[in-house]
Amino acid sequence: MKENSRKKRIETILKKNFSPTILLVRDDSKKHEGHSQVSRNAKETHFFIKMVLNNCTITKVNLHRKVYKLLDNEFSCGLHALELDLKSS
Repeated sequence: MKENSRKKRIETILKKNFSPTILLVRDDSKKHEGHSQVSRNAKETHFFIKMVLNNCTITKVNLHRKVYKLLDNEFSCGLHALELDLKSS
């Protein structure tokens, strides 16, 4: 994995802001190649994120909002979609 990859940046942002007990960031971009909304040359556009937090008091909706807000810059530079599986243990 490239040091400057979007996947690596997403992992770093989420670890820094949440300290998750489980974090999986998977690039699903290949599943969406050829879709009309995605540029032919676009890379790292679709991600699946599974994150488990210990004793999280944030509601699920607000947790989703926070993740999207933290990754706003990535959306500005080519991220197209996230699939989120967020849980509190």
